Amino acid sequence: MSAIPRHGRLALVATALVAGATGAACTVQRDQPDLRGQDIRLTIIHTSDIHSRLFPYEFVPTRFDQDYGLLPANGPFGGIARIATLVKDIRATSGRSLWLDSGDCFQGAPVFNMFKGEAEMRALSEAGLDGAVIGNHEFDLGSTNLFEQIDNWAQYDLLAANYVFEDPPNPDARSLKDVTEPYAIYDVEGLKIGVIGMANWSSMTGIFEGGNSLGLRPLDDRQVVEQYVRLLRPSVDVLIVVSHLGLDEDEGLTASQVTDENETLPLAGIDLILGGHLHIVTNPPKILPNDDKGHNTILVHSGAFAKYVGRLDLVVHVGDDNSDPERRSRITAFAYDNIPVDSTIPDDPDVAELLWPYSVAINREINLDGVFSFVNTASSKIIRNDLSGGDSQLGNLVARSMQTRPGVEAEFALTNSLGIRADFERGPLTVEQMFNVFPFENSITVMYLSGQEIQETLDFVARKSSERGCRTQAQVAGIWFDMVCRGACPDPDPTDDYVPTACARDVYLGEDCRGGNPDGPIDPARCRPVVPTGLYRVAVNDYIAKGGSGFDVLKRNTSKQDTGVSLRDALTVFLRQQQACGPDVVDFTDTADQQTVQQRWGSVSCLDETVEAHDGRIRPVFE
Repeated sequence: MSAIPRHGRLALVATALVAGATGAACTVQRDQPDLRGQDIRLTIIHTSDIHSRLFPYEFVPTRFDQDYGLLPANGPFGGIARIATLVKDIRATSGRSLWLDSGDCFQGAPVFNMFKGEAEMRALSEAGLDGAVIGNHEFDLGSTNLFEQIDNWAQYDLLAANYVFEDPPNPDARSLKDVTEPYAIYDVEGLKIGVIGMANWSSMTGIFEGGNSLGLRPLDDRQVVEQYVRLLRPSVDVLIVVSHLGLDEDEGLTASQVTDENETLPLAGIDLILGGHLHIVTNPPKILPNDDKGHNTILVHSGAFAKYVGRLDLVVHVGDDNSDPERRSRITAFAYDNIPVDSTIPDDPDVAELLWPYSVAINREINLDGVFSFVNTASSKIIRNDLSGGDSQLGNLVARSMQTRPGVEAEFALTNSLGIRADFERGPLTVEQMFNVFPFENSITVMYLSGQEIQETLDFVARKSSERGCRTQAQVAGIWFDMVCRGACPDPDPTDDYVPTACARDVYLGEDCRGGNPDGPIDPARCRPVVPTGLYRVAVNDYIAKGGSGFDVLKRNTSKQDTGVSLRDALTVFLRQQQACGPDVVDFTDTADQQTVQQRWGSVSCLDETVEAHDGRIRPVFE
């Protein structure tokens, strides 16, 4: 297995010079600097989970975003041409630098839907990315598409040490194993840096099943890390894991509130982990002791959706024997800055020019600024996470649009809360904002569940929610239950030692089951209980239908049928059908010339606090 990846990022010490018309060549030997005993500065540039946000986009920064410098006045945010400007500026102030990305550059904006990853690979190559781990969303259009995009466009290294790729059916054909590597070694002016890629498998449903369509199987993460540390540590001054292993994936949580799989890796010999998938920022980075010799591992996450670029300035004391833990090179100091990507940063002209034809094509096909509804709430927004911890208004809207979609007409709908990625801000609702809410292409799946399967599914929701402060991890329509996060729960398996303290109780189907009181009990006269032996038509999203986010009960069900209707389209149609804004509703967002909504946007629907309001269909309970 070669340590030199396919794109040849390992700097060679000899340079070929063409010698005149004869075509003869000679080499000029360039001596490598002897850095032993010196303190060398190295700058690591880090991005992650770009999710196709190649162009600046509008959204309202959360409190966490603003804490990290992403200010509402500086929108729109993101954009790879701006990131390229930042990268060039950072490199201009650092003698030695390396740009690494922690995966998921695919999926999340219309450019991916239309061009299948071509624009992402070309833009990152033009911007100067050195290497990236493969993220789970890189497989959203299959292994063949990923291979073609890498092979045709990527000029940086794609890494995945914990995947084994199967041979293609045609032995003469090339495949992912020909365009990816488990690791890369970079020689940055005499400082040798090893980078191991640790790809994601926890979010890739079906990856453990025989003959999976991705053509790969995962390897044990711990064994892989230990294997490549043994291989690389004696040869490099800095050893980095660029990772997409993150176990919990969430928006709006701090680094201390999520479970980070990277912290459980065997860390001995690893200087730095650049993490992804969690969509969080660790500022300051975490410091993890990794042996009894005083070595530490620095763990960094730099956010998602092209909102930030992480800059990590390291001081590396170069040792004289990297095979000896006592004498090997080590990081002795570091400074981290998480830089916002906003309108104060100009576009890099070369990347902007490359992306211009894609922008023209997208705007020809999709009117991202088109307004189809107006959020006319007294408060600032329609939220996806209610302060009660139970059902939210936006979650209710999403679930209702799934349940009532023509051709679906389910008795109830259930979707994972994490699939809803943004709130509805007060004011005009645009097509682009719908991509903020649903950046991924999830669709509605219909299936038939027994009452017992429903109980098991909701018990799982309760258990998972109890680990998140009793903040519901599902949103529903047509079904009502008490989500017991701490209390006495039936034990499904009395033979083991586990005593359940989280479960779903009082599960009913219907509407207004609490009689207008979100905190009140369910009134059995208003709704009908779910019967264990009954059979019910249910609408869920395709991700959890395949077992995503741990919904194993849904995965086992054999009656499921994917409708192909995206959640984004279903919700858009549902919102368009709501009551139109009246002639007296003023567009308060137009401060210069306050017109009515009808005057400015035409006949669009109005959404206020009453449309699918929080009503207690999921009520958190502590006993």
